[in-house]
Amino acid sequence: MGYSTDENPSAGFPLLQSFLDRKKENEVCRRRKELLAQKHSLKNNRTDGNEAEKHAFEAAWYDHQLEWIASVHRMCGESIAWDQIAATMPPFPRGEKGPREKLAEASCLEYKPTRMQKLLKQDDAIRRELEKRLEEAKEQDRQEYTRWKNVTDFAHSILEGNRTAYLQVLEEIAPLADLQMMGSGLEYTVVDALTVEVEMDVNSGQMIPHESKQLSGDGMFTANPLRMEERYELERQYVCGSVLRVARELCAVLPVDTVLVHAKDTKFNRETGQEEYVTVLSIRFERPLLSKLDLEKAICPQLKAYFHHHVKFDAAWGFLPVEQLGRL
Repeated sequence: MGYSTDENPSAGFPLLQSFLDRKKENEVCRRRKELLAQKHSLKNNRTDGNEAEKHAFEAAWYDHQLEWIASVHRMCGESIAWDQIAATMPPFPRGEKGPREKLAEASCLEYKPTRMQKLLKQDDAIRRELEKRLEEAKEQDRQEYTRWKNVTDFAHSILEGNRTAYLQVLEEIAPLADLQMMGSGLEYTVVDALTVEVEMDVNSGQMIPHESKQLSGDGMFTANPLRMEERYELERQYVCGSVLRVARELCAVLPVDTVLVHAKDTKFNRETGQEEYVTVLSIRFERPLLSKLDLEKAICPQLKAYFHHHVKFDAAWGFLPVEQLGRL
């Protein structure tokens, strides 16, 4: 079962809205939002006098790209404890009156009109208002109970390995929406209750800078092409970091043990002279081994040491095509 996510994950599934705040925004994420807003502003203000501002943005965006590539593997939202959610007690016992209804009902029963209210013939209107509030209280209790039941039922579906529920989590919570926003596409396949397979479009042409852009203290802007070896090394860091990010996020939001990631990109085939869309890294992540990684150290060597993978990388030629790992 394949599934592609989009950049607007929150529409259509109110059930999981409460989990959207699991995402932890670090300084890199906040900076990206600021730069994207600035980019939008510059796009809408196309004047010649804006050249200095444009250069400042390009230099800042280049620095941000490097920072993003170096830190993408360290970004991960909080884990969701589906077992605890499934065990959550109901707001009140089924078949019994809810707390709001009890309070509103007590107000109705305890109401004793004053002599003045009777004289002004207000007592009937007050009783009608109290009865209206009682019906509203019943509805609020009903809605609260329904929300509890929907969420706990959904949690049980997740724990049972329901594929549709898995995909709903990946769409609504969208743990990797920032990767997609930056340009890397993702497609998920729920293999079974414990395994998710992911195809990631590296999109190195957009993700990896082609030029070094600097702005000196006196406002001098320079843009110099990066050497191919430099671009290949940045691509290596990004691919390794992003596949790890994919695995960490999926293990945080789903009770899976294995995440199989295939990173794919468009590469030039020197033999045929044609561009081809190929797999450049295929790696199988096992949940217990993820905790062994030191996220503050170089990630690429650690991935090769801990996880079964297929990869061919040459400093002068970059990534070379490899066969995808099969499902176990």
